[in-house]
Amino acid sequence: MDNDLKSYSSVQKWIRNVNQMFALSESEWNDRLQVLAEFCAHVGKNPDEIIEDALEEKGQKVDFMRRLREASKLKFRDPVRAHEWQNVVRSFFIHNGARVVVRTYPQGTT
Repeated sequence: MDNDLKSYSSVQKWIRNVNQMFALSESEWNDRLQVLAEFCAHVGKNPDEIIEDALEEKGQKVDFMRRLREASKLKFRDPVRAHEWQNVVRSFFIHNGARVVVRTYPQGTT
């Protein structure tokens, strides 16, 4: 995957939409982009592929949310930190039109 996540249209859209509301600093974006990069690596897809799949089929989006929870639990023991990490990726989905809710997604095969 390309190391420059900012080259993906879905990431550009996310940054543009969030900055219209919050005008995050470069440092804040670097932290968020690192989270997204880790999630992309976990699912083996680039940001544009993730959004395309999530918008194409609801089941795919649900699977991504399960895998997001899985990745955060592997990374953090603290559930609060895990939840905050997940929120970054959920923001990415939401700002690209893939509505997600915070809920327990049943365990599935990944």
